[in-house]
Amino acid sequence: MVVPGLLVHGTGHFILGQKRTALRLLALEGAGAALTIGGLGSAAAFGASRRVIAPIVLTTVTGAGLFGISLLADAYGVLAPEGGTGSPLTTLPSVETQLGMAYVYDPTFAYRTFLVPGMDLRLRSVRLSGSGWFALNDVNTRLRAEAAYRFLGPGAPDSPRSANSPRSANSPRSANSPHAADGSFLELEAAFTHHRYTSDEFSITTGEVSLNGRLDLVHIGPTLRGSFAEMGWGIGVEAYRYGRRPFEGNELLIPHFAFGMYLGHEGYPRGEAKFYYEHRHDGYAAGAKMPGLGSGVPGHLGLQTRLYAAPRWGLLADVQAGSAYVGRLSLLVRPGGGS
Repeated sequence: MVVPGLLVHGTGHFILGQKRTALRLLALEGAGAALTIGGLGSAAAFGASRRVIAPIVLTTVTGAGLFGISLLADAYGVLAPEGGTGSPLTTLPSVETQLGMAYVYDPTFAYRTFLVPGMDLRLRSVRLSGSGWFALNDVNTRLRAEAAYRFLGPGAPDSPRSANSPRSANSPRSANSPHAADGSFLELEAAFTHHRYTSDEFSITTGEVSLNGRLDLVHIGPTLRGSFAEMGWGIGVEAYRYGRRPFEGNELLIPHFAFGMYLGHEGYPRGEAKFYYEHRHDGYAAGAKMPGLGSGVPGHLGLQTRLYAAPRWGLLADVQAGSAYVGRLSLLVRPGGGS
């Protein structure tokens, strides 16, 4: 099953007798392969011209995402226990803070260890977030602010009291209700990032906008309960400054995709884990290095786990691999607890 499954996604579900799910995964693989081949072919035909590179990159990354997600979903559906590995939260905490340490191995720069604080504030469908990376052995700082609006999916209650109030089985569940049917969501995000390499005498300032979504894969088939897929497409504008020279501008494409699974159904520990690809090149992991002309063009890969051991306390672990290697471990705190 392993070798055929790598080539024909859905093979595992065919063997299990889940033919409808298998055909859907096969269709996802076909769409992903077509988009990837079309994107790479267009890049070769047009010589990666700046006039057409944006749709080419977005098409190629989307295709690679569909291809990879269908492969991992097939494996998950075969290996996961009945009922899946976990269930999503249907409402989110109003406040979540984090404080952690990170290590970055990049032979190009002197920094290695970082202090990483952050906070998310949510009110129903609106989220405001802020985070910072502060080098402890160099003069290097990265600050980021985000504002997002969630069109559908889990949100935060108006107040802690409303999160715990009883809900009638017949009460309507609107698209932007804090109580969602599952973990699927769609949101629009705007962000501003300033990264100052003080000891290296340059800085990067980025403004961006992106559309991000998640789909619980139980909608594809019952054996995929407990798993999810994410896709995002965005574009940013960067301003570089070297010393006191004038600013130089550049465009930044930021598509990404992920496959993940929920951990735990009820009680604690409970959380989620995901494997992801980020095309952006302006972070510490940056773009992947490889032999040949393609070096530096792809983004980086990552694995992230967010797990709460109690209503208020949890841990976030994240590792990334690109032109540099990044590891982060943070303590998560929800002052009001969580559902």
